[in-house]
Amino acid sequence: MISSDLPMGGPADLHQIDTPPPDDGEIVRLAEDLVWYRFRMPFRLNHINLFALETDAGWMLVDCGINSDDTAAQWDAILPQLTAQRPIAGILVTHHHGDHIGHAGPLAARTGAPILMGQAEYDMARAALAMSDAEYGGMTANTYASYGLPTELVERNRGIGNYYRQLVAPLPEISIIDASWRFRTIAGEWTARFDAGHSPGHVGLVDSDRRLYLAIDFLLGRISPNISVSLRAPDGDVLADYYDYLNGLDWLTPEWTILCGHDWHYFDGARRARQLIAHHDRRLDQLRGAAMPLTTDDAISTLFPMELTDHEIYFASCEARAHLNHLVTRGEMVREMSGGIARFTPA
Repeated sequence: MISSDLPMGGPADLHQIDTPPPDDGEIVRLAEDLVWYRFRMPFRLNHINLFALETDAGWMLVDCGINSDDTAAQWDAILPQLTAQRPIAGILVTHHHGDHIGHAGPLAARTGAPILMGQAEYDMARAALAMSDAEYGGMTANTYASYGLPTELVERNRGIGNYYRQLVAPLPEISIIDASWRFRTIAGEWTARFDAGHSPGHVGLVDSDRRLYLAIDFLLGRISPNISVSLRAPDGDVLADYYDYLNGLDWLTPEWTILCGHDWHYFDGARRARQLIAHHDRRLDQLRGAAMPLTTDDAISTLFPMELTDHEIYFASCEARAHLNHLVTRGEMVREMSGGIARFTPA
C-alpha cells in the first residue's frame, strides 16, 4: 500500500530532458505553468519529484511527500517561494501511496487549500488509515504467512502494526475528481487520466497541445514502477492492468515529454512502454523457468536476489505475487493452498 519503488530495471537509454534536477530547497521551472522540486526520502529510493502548476487562482500542488518532520522542513523551504508569487489553490494527490499522500493533511491545514483525489485512491487511503495496529499488523502477517515468508519476518511485521499510518497523516475532507476533471493554467489546459496497475486509480495529467504528460509513477524512466498486489487482495491480477496501460501508449511519440515522480524526465513514452513490457515479460520467463512448486517467497528469491529491508519486502513480495497471479490468469499456472501457503505449479 505504500510506494517506494524498488530500484530495479536499470537505465533505459532514453533521451532525458536538458534540465538538471533541483537541489534541496530549489524550484526549477519546466514549462511556463509548471515547476518542479525534489524532496528527500529515507528509503533506498531516496527522493520524490513534486510539482506545482500555476493557475490564475494560485498554485495547484501535485503530491506531498511522506509525513515526517523532514518533509515539513522541506516544505518550509518551498512554500514561501511559491506563495510569494501566488497562493496555494489546491493539492492534487495522484495516488494513495505514502510518498505521495503522506503529508497531504498537514499541508492542507497549513495552506487552507483543498485536497483533490480520485475515488479509488481515496478509498484505499481511508481504509488503511482506519485500521488499528492489530488489524493492519494481522493483515500483513496473514498475507506474508500465505506467501511462505519466514515466521520471524511474519511476526516482526505483525508487531510493526499500521505502517501506513507511520507514513501518512490523517486526512481532512477530500474533493473527489474523475476523468472529466480538467483545469486551465496560465499557459494551457490539463486533463486528468486514470490508470490501474501501479495503483488502482492513479491520476496523471495530460496537456495534449503542448505534448506534456505528467505520468508520476506509471512510466518511470530509470526503474520499473512497482506492480504489486494489495495485502487485502493478494490474488488480484494487477499486472494485467499494467500491461493494458502500456499497450495503449503508442500515442506517446518522441515529441512528448514524460514527467516522472522519481528520477529524471524524458522523451518518447511509447518506447519506454515497450521497454517495460519487455521487462515484465522477462520476469514472467524467470518464473516459468524456476523450480516448481513456487511459493511467493520462492518467487522473491528468483526476481529480487538481494538483501531487502522490511520496507522493501512489501514491494518485492507483492510484486512477485502479482507476476505469479498473472501466470494463473494466462492459464500457465495453478494456485493451490496447502498448509496455509499458496503454491504455484504449471497448469
